[in-house]
Amino acid sequence: MKDTGENFQIESDEMILQINSPRANLSGPYTVVFKNLEERWAIVAFDWDGEPRLGMRWFWGNGGNPFSSGNGTWLVIPSSLSKNILSGLPIDHTFSGQLDDFLCGKIKGAQLN
Repeated sequence: MKDTGENFQIESDEMILQINSPRANLSGPYTVVFKNLEERWAIVAFDWDGEPRLGMRWFWGNGGNPFSSGNGTWLVIPSSLSKNILSGLPIDHTFSGQLDDFLCGKIKGAQLN
């Protein structure tokens, strides 16, 4: 995937979910949790080193941020911040419960919808 910056099609969840770097650490991403089209950032759910996590990135400039070795990558959000971040997002209550279950290890990422 070449353009992960300002020309990236952030409207497309499918395109966002194709960013899977670094592959050695990342399983998924499974779903787009939230995206802000105006500010051009997104949060996704994935497994990082086998643990359920949220990740975030910005889509601006040449490659977006974070960006490493020519690839768009995800900033892994520490698990201690995940609930506070989720509580500040306008997401559906049922989906929020699924995310809590995912982050606690009760469900797998493939079960998120």
